[in-house]
Amino acid sequence: MSTAAWASGRTAETAGAGTFRNGVSMKPLQAPGFTEEELAQLLTDLLALKKSQIREFLARTGSARTGTKERIRDRIEEALRDGELTAAEIVQFLDEVVPWGKQHVFLYKGPSSPITNWRNTDWVRTLLKQRRLGNLLNAMLPLALPEAMKLSSILHDGNRLRVTAIKKREWWERNAEYDESKVTREGEPVELRAFVHRVTRGLVAFEWDLNANTAFLQISQLPTGVRYEAVAEEFFKLVDGWLDGSRFRIVDLRPPIQKLHELEEAGNGETRSHGINYRSLQGRKLEGRSASPADPLLGEAVIDAALAAVRKSGVGHLGNFYWLPNSVANPVTNPLDAEVHVIVVGWRNRVNFPTPNGEQTTRYVLSRIRSHSR
Repeated sequence: MSTAAWASGRTAETAGAGTFRNGVSMKPLQAPGFTEEELAQLLTDLLALKKSQIREFLARTGSARTGTKERIRDRIEEALRDGELTAAEIVQFLDEVVPWGKQHVFLYKGPSSPITNWRNTDWVRTLLKQRRLGNLLNAMLPLALPEAMKLSSILHDGNRLRVTAIKKREWWERNAEYDESKVTREGEPVELRAFVHRVTRGLVAFEWDLNANTAFLQISQLPTGVRYEAVAEEFFKLVDGWLDGSRFRIVDLRPPIQKLHELEEAGNGETRSHGINYRSLQGRKLEGRSASPADPLLGEAVIDAALAAVRKSGVGHLGNFYWLPNSVANPVTNPLDAEVHVIVVGWRNRVNFPTPNGEQTTRYVLSRIRSHSR
């Protein structure tokens, strides 16, 4: 069952009377529980999705699927003003698709102690009510930009538990396009370097498979410099009163790097290596990198021999892979229709998807990486 089924820019000049467009005063965007700034950000996040995802949202809401992003934004704003569309509908769609976009993922093994109670919906409902979270069970709290991380939904069906949290993320991003050169009164050159203020909805989702007793934590891609490990700690602190994160053991992602390399070397791999980084037992590092993402790393005797030698005596540090459709491995179960770029950060035990992917694709790749960790 998919998460969707399970869960069922532009600069504007504003004034007291509302937004002005082409000199015409427009009624300000309004929705219960949302500020105009939050509504504008929701639209920005929506239109930052892939074209296919935007078209899916427009089809779902009965809106025309053609036109430029600016025109599409105009139509969505009109629908919000006229009450034909709600902010909650935008939030729900974002919460469905963002977890499968650019992200970092931690894989976990479930608790070693019995988890029978967690499969019991009544038991889970009682637990959440005791923690004053009963309103979130199999429901959604439409959050836009909470300053502190806040739970937005807790989904449970006896087979899976999925907990989603939202937090406002903002940062300054260097953009040379807006740089400007000036001179002082004395004629000395001045270089003004521009940073653009970025704001987005940071999403964190923890999913526990109650049958396999495995779990993963998804964190939507964040600005450079943010530690994903710190975000994971923040999430588990948020749910600590009823979901003990210390009972989940992180999956060691160093072995999958070695295993994927070994399979590719033997000619029956499911990935094409763009870069592999190993660390020796003494702490030294050896890295191999292909000429381009489209070229395989393996195929040159000297480099192949060096990588094979350190693979046998060292540990996987980082693997930059392209998961292949119709690969020799798992030809029947492989659902991929295109290559999937995946970076296995072995030394941090997390998986990075640097490009957006669908839910089925992401789940498949994560399951394959987990299988190679054993």
